Amino acid sequence: MNENIRSRLLLFFIGIPLFVVVLYFFPFWHFGLIAAVLLTIQYLSSRELRSILPLGGLRDPGAGMTIAGLVQSLAVYIACILAKNPSEPALLLFFVSAVCLTIELAPLGLQKKPSFPELLKAAASIVLLHFYTALLPSLIMLIVAGFPEARDAIITFALLTFGNDSLAWLFGNYVGSKRNIVEVSPNKSIAGFVGGTLGSIVGAFLGIGPLAGPWKPLGWNYIFLSLGLGIGMAFFVIMGDLFESALKRAARTKDSGNIVPGRGGVLDSFDSLYFSAPFFVAFSFLFHVFGL
Repeated sequence: MNENIRSRLLLFFIGIPLFVVVLYFFPFWHFGLIAAVLLTIQYLSSRELRSILPLGGLRDPGAGMTIAGLVQSLAVYIACILAKNPSEPALLLFFVSAVCLTIELAPLGLQKKPSFPELLKAAASIVLLHFYTALLPSLIMLIVAGFPEARDAIITFALLTFGNDSLAWLFGNYVGSKRNIVEVSPNKSIAGFVGGTLGSIVGAFLGIGPLAGPWKPLGWNYIFLSLGLGIGMAFFVIMGDLFESALKRAARTKDSGNIVPGRGGVLDSFDSLYFSAPFFVAFSFLFHVFGL
């Protein structure tokens, strides 16, 4: 049994039961336990991205950027607890993110002449780190702590992302064999993409149907919303995986880290969640699901 299969079995038999226990028995402080785990994941993701940036010719913006991202996510979590309307922390998130990014970029305007040739690279590394490991994780924090029907939203988001990953792996390994269809990730196959898409669609039908609360849509509305959410999430989940693969190719490294047995780094495991979070939040607000 290889490390990848072992890690998936551990997730299925240990990770999922723990996740369910926390969701149903420890929902205190707007799922504070899950929020704490998210902050830990964000911290490790930021460190991993900072470690591979120099391998691709960019500079490490420093630990201060990681801390600023954590402060931003923590501010979103506190806003979710205090706000009366879920749109308030969502609006706050983008203003705080813009302010943080402006502060992070501002010192570049005070650089000396010898550093001018590297300023664009410095700005690029700051923007990438902020967007990828600060803004996107903050959106997941908004899902966890800010949605009125947060438990339903968390379950659906997990089904859409991990269901995609699991069926993509299953179809890719046991159904189809045509690979090397995208150069940044040669092991990806057409069958894997099809399986992942089916996983997200099934997750959507379950999440806003049988597993949903009294807010659930009915009739054709339910079908159209499930298809729209499932297909949209499938696209962004897949692209999130490919984007992180492209970063690793640029840095000439196989994994973002080695903290997760069989999967590499934390960023290798959560890239799809980060990339798909904006679509999930936008879709939820636009179509008023999960009590919004």
